[in-house]
Amino acid sequence: MKTTYTTLATLIILVMCFGASAQAPVTMLNTTSAASAQSKTYNATGANASSFSSKTFTYKFGAAAQATDHVKQLDSFTIGGETYSYVQNANSYVKLRRVNNTVVNTNRQLLWVEKAASATDKTIAVVNPYDENMESVFSGNSLSQGTDNLFANQGDGNGNNNNIERLDVIFQGGIIAESNKKVGFALFERGADNAHDPFVIAAISAVDVDGNPTAYGNPLRVSATQWGNIPASTINYYVVRRDPATEPNLRMSTSGTQNIGGVFVSLNDLGVDTDTKIYGYSIIAYDLPASATSANLVDYTNSNFFPTNTSSATSQGGIDLIALTGVLSLPQQVILPPVANNILMPAMLNTAPQTGLLPLEAIAASGTIAYYTIETISPTEKGTLYLCTNNNCIAVTEGQQLTPDQINQLAFAPNAAYAGGEVVFYYNATDSYNQVSNSASYTIPVIAQTFGPLPVILTSFNASADKKTIRLSWHTAQEVNSSYFEVQRSNDGKTFEPVATLTAAGKLTGGADYETTDDLFFYQNSNVFYRLKMVDVDGKSKYSTVLMLKLNTTAAASTIKAWPNPYSTQLNTSVQSNTNEVIKIKLINMEGKTVAENAVRVQKGNNTLLVPAAAGITKGAYILQIVTGDKTENVRIIKQ
Repeated sequence: MKTTYTTLATLIILVMCFGASAQAPVTMLNTTSAASAQSKTYNATGANASSFSSKTFTYKFGAAAQATDHVKQLDSFTIGGETYSYVQNANSYVKLRRVNNTVVNTNRQLLWVEKAASATDKTIAVVNPYDENMESVFSGNSLSQGTDNLFANQGDGNGNNNNIERLDVIFQGGIIAESNKKVGFALFERGADNAHDPFVIAAISAVDVDGNPTAYGNPLRVSATQWGNIPASTINYYVVRRDPATEPNLRMSTSGTQNIGGVFVSLNDLGVDTDTKIYGYSIIAYDLPASATSANLVDYTNSNFFPTNTSSATSQGGIDLIALTGVLSLPQQVILPPVANNILMPAMLNTAPQTGLLPLEAIAASGTIAYYTIETISPTEKGTLYLCTNNNCIAVTEGQQLTPDQINQLAFAPNAAYAGGEVVFYYNATDSYNQVSNSASYTIPVIAQTFGPLPVILTSFNASADKKTIRLSWHTAQEVNSSYFEVQRSNDGKTFEPVATLTAAGKLTGGADYETTDDLFFYQNSNVFYRLKMVDVDGKSKYSTVLMLKLNTTAAASTIKAWPNPYSTQLNTSVQSNTNEVIKIKLINMEGKTVAENAVRVQKGNNTLLVPAAAGITKGAYILQIVTGDKTENVRIIKQ
């Protein structure tokens, strides 16, 4: 796990306010800076065909190149006195649509990355962690990296050309805006002030089952004059690239210093009406013919509309796009798809009778789940999933829709001949706006009945920090002939020492919970690792997976923050997460009653979120509670 330290840097200048139907230049940013916990170091020459190809460098990425917080991410920006926040849980991803040309015919990875202060003539030191996958790099809100010459097929003297014809940002399940003028997309570019490159953008109005765009709104041409200049935004950068067939790692081709420019495009600009669902947006080179219609945008292999000879020597393909995608919105203007949760049932024997299941679980931003859909089911060789009404049970089929009442009527009967393992089916949820959630898994561990001793089945192992103490807890689904558990600790993840021993239940089929604590007085400001040694009565043992916590001297303080506090309408919070996950945000009154609850998808690292229900509660004191996978944290708030 990683702890991210956060600072807020705000760049403020005069804001130019454009009309509702025009793209607005971005000139005022709120950014978060964070340290990178990932490192990579290697020795290599510069990129092939570049002016550095004959020189050898030491490449250092992420934590290997820096000691302070330098990886910048966008939190929000201000236009016309209104603040648009990056929506962390919009569940978007990026697809690059490539067409081979006479210069590039591979999945070339071409990026610019921010230079770290530790760089020298012989050391290529990069602020960002190493990530050569352009689609991964662009699926977020990073301001410290991007791509060079996004749509250029030729014309760059150092070989920084590519075969990308369209960049698609896809929202799983779609998004709906309650006001099309208050929600939109921001593009940022590395370049010279007043010289940023034009582009074409269009809203995706339909996708196929694989997420490929099948229909668009009308294309919008954004000219060079519509970019805003962001002062004090100078970036020292490298351009790095990798051709999979000839280069094992990213290698440097050019370097330089430039500023950041930004432009905001609202859904209204794109011709998207309020309360109309879209599935994302596409960015296209400016040499798309002016006669192109929405229908011409679907087939990116059609060279009549997507030329494969676009040059970096012109503004048509030279946009050095910053890796920030997704949606930005004024508070409570975006209705996101529901979030369905993964569910793990207690283990059952293969000889167990038909057993009732925990209900499916999803939360909708709209407040209402209309129905659930069973996407897949396991083979009948493992068992049968049933829907039972008034003692009448009928086997569930793939694609079957269940009402919110029916999800409480599911049952499973394992096949007695099944040798044991996990039975898994997948489901999603659809809300009242016809938005579809993520696919969530439902797992039922099944154990084969045997006459010999069965192993301990460990279903969870968690660790969380509380002041100078670590709380460790785990759950077993079944134990046969188990003797004891030994909690082991390490400061390097290699050499472990025992810190606690707990007697095992020995023989049970219903599962057991265990908990212990560890004093971390000597482990401040370092990583600490834990694992379980599970020992049977015959002395045989096995180990759990290893958990890692990164601790600091402020471990006693909560990692969540809420502002402004007191507040009147809008409440914001920041949450540090160790992984991409769905968290729960609760508002609890002074009587201990939960008055509001939301599920929010967050990304690994620091997340700044709007608390959706905070505006609707009555005045008074409350507890804002954040529940993540491994801990629960509280902060007291006051609504005025």
